[in-house]
Amino acid sequence: MISLVTACMNREPHLRHALPEWLKLPDISEFVLVDWSTREPFDDLLVLDPRIRIVRAVEEPKWILAYAYNLGISHAKGDIILKCDADCIPDAHVASLRPGPGRFYAGDWRTGTAFGKTCANGQCVFTRAQWEEVNGYSELIRRYGFDDEDFYERLKRAGHVRTEIDHRLLEFLRHSDDERVVNNSQPVSETSVEEFLHRQLHYHEAINRLIAGMMPWGRWFRRAAYNPISSDERLLVVRRDVACEIPLAPPLQQLARSQAIRLMTSRLCKIPPLVMARMDEAACLAHLTRLAKSGAAQAA
Repeated sequence: MISLVTACMNREPHLRHALPEWLKLPDISEFVLVDWSTREPFDDLLVLDPRIRIVRAVEEPKWILAYAYNLGISHAKGDIILKCDADCIPDAHVASLRPGPGRFYAGDWRTGTAFGKTCANGQCVFTRAQWEEVNGYSELIRRYGFDDEDFYERLKRAGHVRTEIDHRLLEFLRHSDDERVVNNSQPVSETSVEEFLHRQLHYHEAINRLIAGMMPWGRWFRRAAYNPISSDERLLVVRRDVACEIPLAPPLQQLARSQAIRLMTSRLCKIPPLVMARMDEAACLAHLTRLAKSGAAQAA
C-alpha cells in the first residue's frame, strides 16, 4: 500500500493546483494532507476523492517541516511513503518506484539545480520501516533547509542506498525564495540585518546543519506528541503538546547562529579566509549590515 503524504502552511493554492494531478497517479491508496495551521483550511478538498485524508494541527505559530511530515507519516496507513511537497507534480513513474531493505529514492538538488529544480531534493520514496528505523525527520531542525538531507544521510548510515529520482520526473510550481521562508519565523524588522539574513536560504540551512551535527537525531529522542481535538474517518484535528518539545539550549542556538553568520559573511562579502580568521561576529554583522543597506545584495 502506498501513501502520498504532503504538508503545507498557508500555501494551499499550490496544493489545490497539484492535488488533481496527484489523483491521476497510479497505485496510490491514500493521500494524507497535513494542514499545519493554514489560515484558510482546505477541508473542501475531501470531496474530490475518497482516498483523501486531512490531518490538521492547530495553533502552530510557524512552519516546521519535520513536525508536519512526521505527523502526516505517523497517520499514514501505507508501508510505502511517497513524500511530495505541495508545489511538486511528479510523473507517474515516481509512483512505481519500490523502495525496500537497503534502498530508498530521493531527488537531488545537485543535479536539479541546473534545471531550476533545487526542490527536487525534497521529494522521496521510502518504506515506513525505514522511517521508523531512523525516527523520521529530525525535530531539532526548526528552520528552512537541510531537513531532507539530514533524513537521507541518516538512512544511508543505517545501510540504505540513496537512488536518485530523475529530475525530469519532477515538475514544480514557480514561487519565490521569500515564499519558502515566510512561514518559518518572524523577522525583527524589514530593515534589520536579521531580516536580511532571514531572506538568505543558506543562512537557515547552515544553522540547521550545525545543530544536526551537534545534536544528531535518532530513536533516542521521542517525537512530538499530539492531543486529539476532534476526528472522524477522514479529518483529524490535533494540537501539539508543546510542553513535551525537546529544548534547544540557547548556547547551542547562539553557537550555530554565530557560525552561520561567519559563513554568510564569507559567502556574500567575498572576504578571503585569512581576513575572515581575524574577524569577530560584530565585524561580520557590520559587513552584512552595509551589504543589506546597499540594496545590491543577492540571495546566496
